[in-house]
Amino acid sequence: MKNLICLSLVVFALLISCTKDLVVKDIKNKSIAINAPSDNFNTTGNSITFWWEPLEGAEKYNLQIVKPNFNSITQLVLDTEIVSNKFNKTLLPGVYQWRIKAINGGGSTAFQTFSFKIDTTSNLTNQIVSTIAPSTGFLTGNSKIAFSWNSLNSALQYQLVLLNASNGIIKDTTTSNTTYTYTFPAQGAFSWKLRALNNTSISQYNASQTFTIDLTPPAPSTPTAPTAFFPAHGFTSATPTTVLGWIRTGAPDARYDSIIVAVDSTFLNVISSTRTYQLNTTIGALNNSSAIISNSNYYFWRIISVDSVRNKSVPSPFRKFKML
Repeated sequence: MKNLICLSLVVFALLISCTKDLVVKDIKNKSIAINAPSDNFNTTGNSITFWWEPLEGAEKYNLQIVKPNFNSITQLVLDTEIVSNKFNKTLLPGVYQWRIKAINGGGSTAFQTFSFKIDTTSNLTNQIVSTIAPSTGFLTGNSKIAFSWNSLNSALQYQLVLLNASNGIIKDTTTSNTTYTYTFPAQGAFSWKLRALNNTSISQYNASQTFTIDLTPPAPSTPTAPTAFFPAHGFTSATPTTVLGWIRTGAPDARYDSIIVAVDSTFLNVISSTRTYQLNTTIGALNNSSAIISNSNYYFWRIISVDSVRNKSVPSPFRKFKML
């Protein structure tokens, strides 16, 4: 009996604990403690860190920035939701307002609004160049990369540094433009950073932006169906409902396949080319299938796999069929 009572108490405690976890805290009448930037903040630095204390019960925060204020908006600079309590933004000189509210499944706090100003200055020491592309995480199958960034007030030139995965310098160049194109000799992981210069000062480097060049094609998919070959003749009899199937050998890098059908084994006379994300299709579902169905000749099909950055595999071995 004592054991049963103890077990009941444990179950009851667990139920109470779970119920507490499921209850969403009411934050509607709460406010967020702001650390920076304070109201009417004035600076010559253009990299602003928005920072506040985490609010108990908040699941995320809605941060908005406008020029010059929310009563007469001329530019919406930012409207984003984040889960952390810090956000950095590089801005041009000007007058701004920002506001923030906390959000959870039960509602949100009221917006809290603050003003700040970034003054024009010829001193670049506390400035940071705002980059455009490529951004961190960029993945491409092109070795020719176009770098771009926003102009910085009072900057005369920009120093661009390209680095490999080991932070070894590949290219260190200076330009007066806000764009630069470079062709990398090989694939791999790279990063780039940038700073501005004038006759009297140099800005800080921006945080390095990392990107990857992938030039490796995926393995071609492997045809698997139909399997009922006629060994003496080397072909499979087929109808429009016959299923062509394959295994995506290059997965997960390979994203889709092109099913190529031709009237000759050299594939000089292609009559159908169909992109598919599936692992099978019927002959009748292929593009220009009427040309296949209305004919009693032999046909050849093979697969070319394509990855996320459009690298193409070599063609798979072909298979042969004849319409009944």
